[in-house]
Amino acid sequence: MHKRLLLAVASAAGLFLTVTGAGAVPAPAHNQSGHDYVADLQPLNAGDHTVGSDTYTIPTASGSAVINLKGNDLTVTINVEGVTPLTLHPQHIHAGTMCPVASDDVNHDGFVDVIEGLPKYGPILIPLDSNLGSFAPSLDFPVSDASGSYTYSQKASKSHLQKELKEALKLGNRHVVIHGIDPAYPLPASVQSLPGLPAWATLPVACGDLVRQ
Repeated sequence: MHKRLLLAVASAAGLFLTVTGAGAVPAPAHNQSGHDYVADLQPLNAGDHTVGSDTYTIPTASGSAVINLKGNDLTVTINVEGVTPLTLHPQHIHAGTMCPVASDDVNHDGFVDVIEGLPKYGPILIPLDSNLGSFAPSLDFPVSDASGSYTYSQKASKSHLQKELKEALKLGNRHVVIHGIDPAYPLPASVQSLPGLPAWATLPVACGDLVRQ
């Protein structure tokens, strides 16, 4: 069912989906050369939710995102655990100033959706998909393994990213956001999403501030 739903998301967005590999979460390795920016990922929307006659639990996500800069080389490594197993998890570097909290649920439906989080974490700056150097639309994001964990690692040129963005990266002022819950979990109609994507794929489940180490 999950595979069919993931393909349906790709079709709705007019995109091609390739499922990435997922595995156990090792401790992040810090490169002793260059500079590291580290985000301690904290859960969002975790816990018990009742929608109509259904009650379910969104897992408590945790993990870390490490961005290493060595000269012009930029490497992003993300280790996540405690997310919904066997599920697509879109992830991005966002351009805002802080991570949202439960009180940012402005319509009081019990969920901080992707739109309610925007005033805090801001618009997407860099999609963390299978091709870090490309800004072409993609749904090639990690899929968690059966234990609800995944590891992601990609490299790109810092100068290329800045040229594409037409602005400085300013990584010390950015955030990493992880999205995605079980497609079978019902969500209220009040939970907003991005155009062409179902709310389960865009609901934020973890966020962390990038801090220079």
